[in-house]
Amino acid sequence: MADTIPDDAYVMIIGAMKCGTTSLYEYLKVHPAICPAIDKEPEFFSENQGHGVSVLNYADLWPFNAARHQYALEASTGYTKYPAETGVAARIHAYGIQPRFIYLVRNPFDRIESHFDFMRRQDPRWSNTITGTQLLATSNYYLQLQQFRQYFPRERLLVLDFDDLVAEPHAVVARVYNFLRLSDHHFPKRYKVRNPTRRAQGPIARLRGWLAARPRRAQGSTAGELEAHTARVPLTDAQRDHVHAQLAPDMRRLRDEYEVDVAKWGFM
Repeated sequence: MADTIPDDAYVMIIGAMKCGTTSLYEYLKVHPAICPAIDKEPEFFSENQGHGVSVLNYADLWPFNAARHQYALEASTGYTKYPAETGVAARIHAYGIQPRFIYLVRNPFDRIESHFDFMRRQDPRWSNTITGTQLLATSNYYLQLQQFRQYFPRERLLVLDFDDLVAEPHAVVARVYNFLRLSDHHFPKRYKVRNPTRRAQGPIARLRGWLAARPRRAQGSTAGELEAHTARVPLTDAQRDHVHAQLAPDMRRLRDEYEVDVAKWGFM
């Protein structure tokens, strides 16, 4: 039987979808003081995700051992899919726990393309457009964060950049350890970003990429780690202009309140 988990010992990687949440989860779970959930993405506080793990009590998601564990970790990206998911932060708060939240952001145009491609592959009947409300809202990082700020203080939120996770994963993991006040004596032996960005490319380049990826999969990569080696549908110039216009006001707020470098994404 698992030990009782303290109310402030939960760590939630809350998204954003297609921003490296799986990679970060895999990196963090190697720390001996972190107890990973029985399912990386349980979606316990979501209502409309259509996947996850059904348990009666939230704490049942962890084989928590108080003698060695300080934190219980999960990573449910559905928690930051407002307005498709409403009331997530309110439900977490009402549950009586005080988690620490980790939120990853990414170039919103790349994130939308990756999200759109993922949904097309997962469900051939999926009919949302690439500039539909949900894909735009999921890339509105300020909007998503504000759902949690209504109930939890700023100091319990850590915002990370996908680009940093790709370029300097060791430094990003160290930042998380500092956020959690954990010793930095335990790091992954290697870093491998799951679900990397793959832009549209010709058939020869795609074939080369597929052949190059085969040995990596044979060495133990799990199914679904890499995006399909087919051309992604890119945003057109007109669609990019539309996304920019829709997101610009909140991108400026994201810059000012969370110190995210949105200028590199084309927002001033």
